[in-house]
Amino acid sequence: MSIDLTGVRALVTGAGRGIGRATALRLAECGADVAVLDRNPDSRAEVSDDDGEPTAQVVAALGRRGLGIRADLTDRSAARAAVDRVVAEWGGLDVVVAVAGGAITPFARSAASEIPVSDVRTLLEVNLMTTIHVCQAAVPALRASAAAGGAPSIVTTSSLSASGVMPGGTLSGYALAKAAVVHYTRSLAEELGPEGIRVNAVAPGYTMTERVRAESVHTGFAEKAADSALRRLGTPEDVADAYVYLVSPMAAYVTGQILAVDGATRLT
Repeated sequence: MSIDLTGVRALVTGAGRGIGRATALRLAECGADVAVLDRNPDSRAEVSDDDGEPTAQVVAALGRRGLGIRADLTDRSAARAAVDRVVAEWGGLDVVVAVAGGAITPFARSAASEIPVSDVRTLLEVNLMTTIHVCQAAVPALRASAAAGGAPSIVTTSSLSASGVMPGGTLSGYALAKAAVVHYTRSLAEELGPEGIRVNAVAPGYTMTERVRAESVHTGFAEKAADSALRRLGTPEDVADAYVYLVSPMAAYVTGQILAVDGATRLT
């Protein structure tokens, strides 16, 4: 059964590259119009089967409406302005996929006993607050979508590390930020469910994005395939397919759930 998202107006954060880009393109391939929100929406795909064009341009090449918006989602007003622009240009919004975030602080000082408070604050801003800002900004438009007979949906991004402990207690700030995303997601699902708005999260495991590849000299993540029951690392497309499923009619009775896409990876 193929997924048809024709007519769906979607917004994907962190869609300039990596998992966000793969998700935006999968949505477009299924028929959705896609707004690409990123600090740099014109960034090129580092490794891609396409020609490396900015995500919004590839969406347009697939025959869908693509809109690239530069936004720092740690700024609440910037998130609202970005969502308002999508609604103004497209007349509404049906789907939000919040991918923006990451373990952006130094791995070498990420253990629980030594992580600087400034790193914890940064990780909360980049992973939790960006999610809260875009979700809160989008809820009025999603309510309007539901009132008009649509099937609005939000998918946030957690992590394998949110439900387990990384070896050596590393990535502690990132893990707690992603655990907070889980609780926020479930709270939002409980609140918005009666209005017909579904809210779920995807929790990727070790996924071979270019950032992960580049940082693997410090983290060793590129060597983690043996820790997966499938004996391989995930790809951005593996994770993108989970987002697409969760926003599709195939998941119409799924809300408040955290979908692990990690190949049954063991952390310790």
